[in-house]
This record gives sequence, structure tokens and C-alpha cells, in this order.
Amino acid sequence: MSFHSNDTAYRDISNEEIEGRAHTLLQDYATWSGSEIEVPVSVEVIAEQYLGYEIDITDEGLFQNPDYLGGIVFDEKVIRVNTSVEAHEGRYNFTIAHEIGHHVLHLEQDVEGASNQNSRTLCLETGEKLPIEKQANLFAASLLMPGDFVRAAYARIEEGSLPSSNPTTSAVRALAARVVEMGGFTNVSNTAMVNRLIDLRLVSGARYQTGTPWDYLKLPEPAHRFLSKSLRRTLFRWMRSLGFTNRKRK
Repeated sequence: MSFHSNDTAYRDISNEEIEGRAHTLLQDYATWSGSEIEVPVSVEVIAEQYLGYEIDITDEGLFQNPDYLGGIVFDEKVIRVNTSVEAHEGRYNFTIAHEIGHHVLHLEQDVEGASNQNSRTLCLETGEKLPIEKQANLFAASLLMPGDFVRAAYARIEEGSLPSSNPTTSAVRALAARVVEMGGFTNVSNTAMVNRLIDLRLVSGARYQTGTPWDYLKLPEPAHRFLSKSLRRTLFRWMRSLGFTNRKRK
């Protein structure tokens, strides 16, 4: 969900431009760090050391609701990540990459539109479909799963094992798991890779997959039918108390 002034109109950005700007960031970071572009992409390092953002793991305020996954406050140079995704490596990294996407794609326009306003937050909500959130999602996917690397991993998989057009959900998820393993994409989720394969047209006829807090918590699927939102939040905190995460809070 995006919190911004109604008079701030974010421009349309083509998918090609978004992919290109993610690649440019990777190249610039590689030059800065004196290394080659490689996966897994260290989005924490890019955010903190290269772009100068503080990463704040929090369950306060808006983030008491686990449906709000992350947010960025440009003026304060802070990226906030909900503790509900902290234990899920793929979602945690995608959330940071998404917020980096806002920095790259929307910072300049936001600053221009907010010249006489207080600091504002762009915030990622589960299932959000606003245009600028779609842009940041594609940027995150492009940053974490560079197209050339995904295509190379895909090409190394034996052709006979690939699903045909209109694959079942289980078949495309199995393929995504193999690409993740083959390509060394150790910090992305299966859901993210499925959607990346679709975006890159490496599979056809498959449906985009969505992630929910239940994917991150990894409880049996039917469990959500019997639990209230307040109990879900209690379970998230219980997981953290048992040491399911070792992230430091700032």
C-alpha cells in the first residue's frame, strides 16, 4: 500500500526500463564493491552500505499488522521490514529489494511532489496491486533474479523435464525449485522464482503465484481457517522467541 499525496503522480515506467535500471544498479554496485555481478544478490549490503539506508526490523505502529511487509522513508533513509517476514529468507530479501526499487524508481518524483510536505512512506502490503507497487515488485525480481542468470540456469535443466504449456501449479513450482538450486538463487522464494519464469516467458500458460504471511510462517495450509488475526500475530512473536530468526533489530 502506498501512502503519498494525491497530487504526486508517478509516471508509467515500461518493464524494459525497470529491468534496465535494476541491471544498472547491479553494475554500479559491482563497480563500487570491486566485484563481479553474482547471485545470490546481497540486497542488504546494497541497501545499507551502497545506498546508505538503515534497515529497521519492527512490529510497531503500522507493522503490528503482519500484512504490511515493509516500507521506505526517503527523508529518514530508513527501510522498515515487518518482523513477520524476518524468518523467511526469500520474503525478507524480496521486501528489501522492493523498497530499493522505490528508491531507484520513485525517489526523484516523490521528492519533487513532497517539497512542502512532511516525510512520507511508501509501504508494501500483501497482495497490493497499485501501479507503483507493481513497478517495485518487478524491480525487486529483476534485482534478485537477473534475467541472464535465470535464463542460464533454466538452459542447464534437461529439456525433457520442463513442463509443457499450461503446467500445473505443482509442475511449475517444481521447475522453479530446480532453477533456484541450479542457479544458486539461495535468497529467493519459490513463489518469486515462479513469477520470474513467467515474466521472462520461460514458461507459458502458468498463473502468477502470490505469497501470504502463511507462506512465511510455514504452518500447515488449513491452519489459517481456525486462527484469528490476533492469534496469528502471537504465533509470529512466538516463532521469534524460539529463535527462528537471528536478525538484529536496530
